[in-house]
Amino acid sequence: MSMGIAITMANRTLLLALAAGMLISCASAATPGRADDRGYSSEEGPIPVLVLGEDRGGHTLPRQDPAFRRVVTELQAAMAARGFRVVDEDAVAAGLGWGRAEGRDRLDLLEVAKLANASERASDRVRAAVLFRIEGSVQDLAYTTRVELHLSGEIVDATSNRFLGAFDLPTEVVSTAGRCPVYACASQAVAERARDLAAELGAVLARKLAYLAPPDSAGTETAALDSAFTITLRHLAPQDAMAIVDVMTDEFPGYRSHSLIRRGETLRRYEYVTTASPATLERWLTLLLVDMGLDPGGAVSLSVRPGEIRVERVLPPSVARQSSGG
Repeated sequence: MSMGIAITMANRTLLLALAAGMLISCASAATPGRADDRGYSSEEGPIPVLVLGEDRGGHTLPRQDPAFRRVVTELQAAMAARGFRVVDEDAVAAGLGWGRAEGRDRLDLLEVAKLANASERASDRVRAAVLFRIEGSVQDLAYTTRVELHLSGEIVDATSNRFLGAFDLPTEVVSTAGRCPVYACASQAVAERARDLAAELGAVLARKLAYLAPPDSAGTETAALDSAFTITLRHLAPQDAMAIVDVMTDEFPGYRSHSLIRRGETLRRYEYVTTASPATLERWLTLLLVDMGLDPGGAVSLSVRPGEIRVERVLPPSVARQSSGG
């Protein structure tokens, strides 16, 4: 008589091996994209990507399983081969002194990406967080092992919190050739298929990430990924504040939209959406402020960070004029 059993370490590993067949069929049916031919790079260089796997709950492959790390490693290699700059989670954790947490869900993984960016170390910073999970249920029968398998995940912009897309394959029912209830039976299959699994999954993810690349002169359908900045203008004369906003919306590269968040006697705050990088905005803002007589090294303070720009007058106009004249 057949009987359902809880997923053991062996069965979780078996799920991973069987997932390869699903991914191969999915990738072969996908529409060819730029990911098949060349990698992606932004105006600042290759796009940094962090690959993270969920492992909370009894129906997902546990992180401490060697098969989990092997698949992550192969997936990282597949993404790097397509032109992405892959940031390794364990290397970031070691550099920042983090411990190794087990049983993480989606929120935990997004916190990892946020903390990596908060370190302000260039080698830790990421733009896209690729989250994946492998779930399934196993039933051990008299002559075979029956597996219901579901592979899913999503991609999130770790800087702007923008949801970039998801991959979700239909649940598949697979019967093995004979019973496979022990770890040794499944581990060899994983070892043989891990590279294929990661390569095919990497192709699917690369297609999903295609629109992170800026449009090129060939006129592709990809569009540059935009970012939302909070711009704070403090202690500026109204005409200076409005002039800055006008130039940023009319002349700055990558402008998409803007809206007023708050206006007070000494403060104006805006949402500013652009495809330009923080480095580009810092360069253009410095030139603009100098042209306006608001030297960032004297009359005003300029601060540019991912997601935030601050321009604040720190010297009264009369003192600023004396400093420039002297």
